[in-house]
Amino acid sequence: MNICSRTVASFKSITIFEIVLTLVLAVALGVAFWGWTFVYDLAKPFLKLSGLSYLFAGFWILASVLVPHIVRKPGIAILASIMAAFVESLLTHWGLMSVVWGIVQGLGAEIVFFIFSYRKWNLIVLILAATLSSILSYTLDYFIYDYKSLSLKFNFLQVSIFILSSIFLAGVLSFLLGKRLVRLGILDQFLIVKDQHV
Repeated sequence: MNICSRTVASFKSITIFEIVLTLVLAVALGVAFWGWTFVYDLAKPFLKLSGLSYLFAGFWILASVLVPHIVRKPGIAILASIMAAFVESLLTHWGLMSVVWGIVQGLGAEIVFFIFSYRKWNLIVLILAATLSSILSYTLDYFIYDYKSLSLKFNFLQVSIFILSSIFLAGVLSFLLGKRLVRLGILDQFLIVKDQHV
């Protein structure tokens, strides 16, 4: 069975429990993103001039990595990212533009999980998902905020900081949270518990 056939079969196997958990976690993360906005807004004036304004931005990648890490089915990264972004859009000054970022970030992670056939969920895969998600997100920012007017060096610094932030605040954090939630015994119905590498 090739990767596309396996992906379709896996997508069809999504249960109502997995959908409900995806939505519940996404809503919770959307609220968390709203709270994180206050941290970002407080720190931004001090970080912007040095090119470090993306130092805390990796946290907004979390939904597209953590939720699929738990559910481990096709489409979950995009669904969770969009839902979390939608909730955030209702609470923050970014409005529905948040949903556009949610689509892009979810797509970045989804591509990585697809490449690994939704079978590998170790720390490296989560880091790769967070990395591609942040790169695509920064690409969107590049056009929205007209970053082409900035120097190549400054853009490279910003995207590098974004990637590093995403690696720790989305990739590594998802891995650690996944382990913690498994130990608490509240994910027994989900694939993350059956993975011997968790």
